[in-house]
Amino acid sequence: MRRSTLALLAGPLVFVVLAFAPLFPDMDLSTRLALGITAWMAIWWISEVVHVTVTALLPLVLFPLCGILPLKTAAAEFGNEIIFLFLAGLLFGQAIERWNLHTRTALTLVRWMGNRPARIVLGFMMATAFLSMWISNTATAVMMMPVAVAVSSSQLEGHALGGGANFRKALMLGLAYACSIGGVATLIGTPTNAVFLSYVKNELHLDVSFWQWFVFAFPFAVLLLTLCWWLLMRIYPQRSETLDARSYREVLEAYLARLGPVTSAERRLMTLFGTVIVCWLTGSLLWYRYVPNSNDVVVAVAGALLLFVLPAGERGTNRRLLDWSEASRIPWGVLFFFGGGLALARGFEASGLAGWLGSRMSGLSEWHPLLIALVVFAVVSFISEIASNVATASMMMPVLAALAQAIGIDPFGLLLGAAIAASFGFALPVATAPNTIVFSSGYLNTRDMVRAGLWLDIMAVLLLLGFAHFALPLVWGLSLGR
Repeated sequence: MRRSTLALLAGPLVFVVLAFAPLFPDMDLSTRLALGITAWMAIWWISEVVHVTVTALLPLVLFPLCGILPLKTAAAEFGNEIIFLFLAGLLFGQAIERWNLHTRTALTLVRWMGNRPARIVLGFMMATAFLSMWISNTATAVMMMPVAVAVSSSQLEGHALGGGANFRKALMLGLAYACSIGGVATLIGTPTNAVFLSYVKNELHLDVSFWQWFVFAFPFAVLLLTLCWWLLMRIYPQRSETLDARSYREVLEAYLARLGPVTSAERRLMTLFGTVIVCWLTGSLLWYRYVPNSNDVVVAVAGALLLFVLPAGERGTNRRLLDWSEASRIPWGVLFFFGGGLALARGFEASGLAGWLGSRMSGLSEWHPLLIALVVFAVVSFISEIASNVATASMMMPVLAALAQAIGIDPFGLLLGAAIAASFGFALPVATAPNTIVFSSGYLNTRDMVRAGLWLDIMAVLLLLGFAHFALPLVWGLSLGR
């Protein structure tokens, strides 16, 4: 029997065993059913035997049939307001890609960094991370890959470092890792951030503003990006010579020439998106309190609507900054993924599964809270190497909330750290889409990625633990401890 068939059958089979076999006599039927559904979803999410979005729809069928949640309650999670924040981010990302604003921004940043190998790697990482703050990690990697390949070999063949193996490996790995690191820095940068945001709003009744996330996560991302670059320079040391400055500049200028001069659409899009970002950063500090019912989601959706209203400014056409034919290309599945994760979390609470898990983990209360956080961040980082980072975050949120309640610590810091750790996944080609994309270049093998990625995973977890310990009290007045 094929592995895919085994995984397909394993989900419902494990559900039946956990729900109806007398394995946990102290659990009532509703709790056992919820445990079985969770295991079913986890198996399908990790194995990806069906698309992860399809798995996320299981609660709409199983929770009502099992009497855990009414269909109306389960379906309501798919319309959570945070989903619309991320939808607006996806629409802005699509508009940025449509007008090639991301390409122009990245090439300009890279051109500023000079032509020494180490600085070129840093320049590519900075440009990639910046783009990943606003558009999807996958789109960023796809866009940056051909430029990186041109710089590293095909366009510079015969020059001092153009064909250097260390330079190519550091550049490709830096590109992949910067995609994941940059996504951490903003609320709309990667879906795991939105999973955390929606969970703490629904279950902990806490609002996290764009500004609060940015103040915490952006400095962390800068530190981790710097640490990543330092690590790559140690593992793949660069020779001191510079690339041929003229040839290097010609490569970048050739890509910029294809874009032509800055267009009216690009200027209008920069103005609109810049205004939205300023509103996000200042709203919770200055003006949300004076405008009834205003928040980050309202600003995001208002900005996204204007994309369909404002003209692109092209002579002789009526094109807008974004039209529906372009907008329909965004990854809609990730929005259903959010809803499935939220419905799963709601089922955890309604069935009593969260309380049951908490009672089983109460023995961990003797551990030091920082040790618990370290283990949690490391485990989440490991799981994200073999499972989708969104699936990892969705599965872990209710479990970690139950753990925190059982051992008497505030769950916020644990959940925040887990959401960020779910974006790590640096060691394996299958861990993230950017890893897979750069691996397909042919410049890397699995050993190269494991060699650098394993060290980066370890260093990222330790940095996250230390940073959260000191920064959480400053931003939210909370701690990882009791």
